[in-house]
Amino acid sequence: METAERRTAKKPDPYEAAIAEYNGAFTAMNDKGLSLLRQRERSTDLIEFVELLVNSIANTPKSFGTDFDEIDIHKAQFLAAEEFARKDLDAARKSAAGTTAGFAAGAAVASMAPTAALWVATTFGTASTGTAISTLSGAVATNAALAWLGGGAVAAGGGGTAAGGALLALAGPIGWTVAGTTLLASIALFTRNKFENREAKNKALTSVKQNTMPIKGIDARIDDFLRRTTSLRELLVQSYSQTLRCFGTDFLALPAPQQSQLVALVNNTKACAALLNKRIEQGAEDE
Repeated sequence: METAERRTAKKPDPYEAAIAEYNGAFTAMNDKGLSLLRQRERSTDLIEFVELLVNSIANTPKSFGTDFDEIDIHKAQFLAAEEFARKDLDAARKSAAGTTAGFAAGAAVASMAPTAALWVATTFGTASTGTAISTLSGAVATNAALAWLGGGAVAAGGGGTAAGGALLALAGPIGWTVAGTTLLASIALFTRNKFENREAKNKALTSVKQNTMPIKGIDARIDDFLRRTTSLRELLVQSYSQTLRCFGTDFLALPAPQQSQLVALVNNTKACAALLNKRIEQGAEDE
């Protein structure tokens, strides 16, 4: 009985363990990325309300106008990044639908949530995501789309297009570029019976491990952005609530404490807007 148990007992597979660790790291990063996107979108909505309030007040300091010019630039850049992602996602879907990669691959791209594209584009920016998916073609475009849009979990078993699509995220949401598409298109599927030899499996295992640590590092930086953005937005909510009673008034007629509150409101709005476009750059500090 003991011998039979030993024979049937499944030995720990370092390959499966590495995939599980990668999946956990990717999921955590993706969740934080989505949360950051939501906080930033809520910030842009709040900024619009603040601007309406300030514009309703007569005789505000000229510096307010300059400040809101800067605020509007930050807001416009953030919204432009979202629009870029939406258009690129649409182009990727059209490209995938016409490729030879098969119906399943095209369907995988078609079903991708727009939020995946949005959080990547607004967190990493077009400079670090590489060439737009829409400039690629054929199966490479499908592969890049699946990778960029965060089909993050890597399948340890099974096979088919779903596993292949998930694998493509190994390069991470910022890993694909024109040079990187070759890697994305050629890596073997991560299934036990897909490897030609032990060397191929070891190479794949090394790739998983090499990509796990950067994902964890990105997760930590996104978490920093998320905490700072949330904190500033909550502060701005408080500041906005305190100054709502000033709507439609004359700044010069307000008592000094209320004038100070309005100045603080504008300063908090500037700080909040500046964080909208904080990006994670590969090989460089965020700007």
